[in-house]
Amino acid sequence: MHKGVLYLTEKDVVSVLDMPATIDALQSMLTQQGLAKVKNVPKALGTWGDGSSMHALGSVMTDGGQCGFKTWVYTKKGGGSMYSLFDSENGRLLALIEARALGMMRTAAVSGVATRLLAPEGCEVAALIGTGPQAVTQLAALAAIHNWREVRVYSPTPEKREAFVDKLSSRYPFALRSCDSLEAAMDGAEVVTTITRASEPFLNSMHLDSCRHINAVGAIMATKAELDQSVMQRASFIAVDDMENAGRGSRELRELLGDDSSKWANVAVLSAMLANNIGRPEKAQLTIFKGMGMGMSDLAVAGLVYERAVDQGLGISLPPQTRENLLLK
Repeated sequence: MHKGVLYLTEKDVVSVLDMPATIDALQSMLTQQGLAKVKNVPKALGTWGDGSSMHALGSVMTDGGQCGFKTWVYTKKGGGSMYSLFDSENGRLLALIEARALGMMRTAAVSGVATRLLAPEGCEVAALIGTGPQAVTQLAALAAIHNWREVRVYSPTPEKREAFVDKLSSRYPFALRSCDSLEAAMDGAEVVTTITRASEPFLNSMHLDSCRHINAVGAIMATKAELDQSVMQRASFIAVDDMENAGRGSRELRELLGDDSSKWANVAVLSAMLANNIGRPEKAQLTIFKGMGMGMSDLAVAGLVYERAVDQGLGISLPPQTRENLLLK
């Protein structure tokens, strides 16, 4: 056990994480949450200026172990994020972890868990809508949980999607194909992941002839949406990672369900599904996973990063926090 506070950089995080282990760690933590052994702290959000925002997400293993907070700030000029990991038994600060890569991995890993749980068996073609940095890890999550024949990629800027495919196609055994239109990407795609900064819905029911499962993980603020209401209304089954965050921040779900608690009761939560061994409903035609982000996901990945970093002797060792009373002069 490391006795001081371990400071871990983005380089340290990337060096110890791999997607299959991250998905497994998150699935295990979700299962523990379903058994009431993990508790999320509701998200805190503050906004100012022209789109700037600050956020905090927390969680705790209530039966002992670890707890922590991820905090981050976004502005048009840049941003930053940090995870603070504590021992939940004695309150000791264990680590400060630069959290951009950690956040990208956990966002993708929850899509991996949802796809493994909800997508029908035998799917061969997937579509990835969006080619930003988060799309890189979303592609890794798709690859980690299934043997695809082809993954189609679409974003509105040809140069970005071509560069995305050129950079990543050699990493995977399946064909990675750039598509000139959303329609081309969706034609024949059985599983779809949307990871965009879209402000208005772009995926509608006309795109869904072959689609059996959607991971909608790009729009996490109440002002934004990726899925048209025609898609939401077509879903046989909808699941979320966190009901409270979905109720506050998912425009797609708020427009679909309003304030009707009886309708919200039909939305499933991944943790309860895992704890009760519930998978894709037998007769479901289209399932949707709406990922909003929650503290427990960060805790699962931060714990994995800390354990592996200690084992490998990585990071910068800071002095442990003391509880002595200090007299300021």
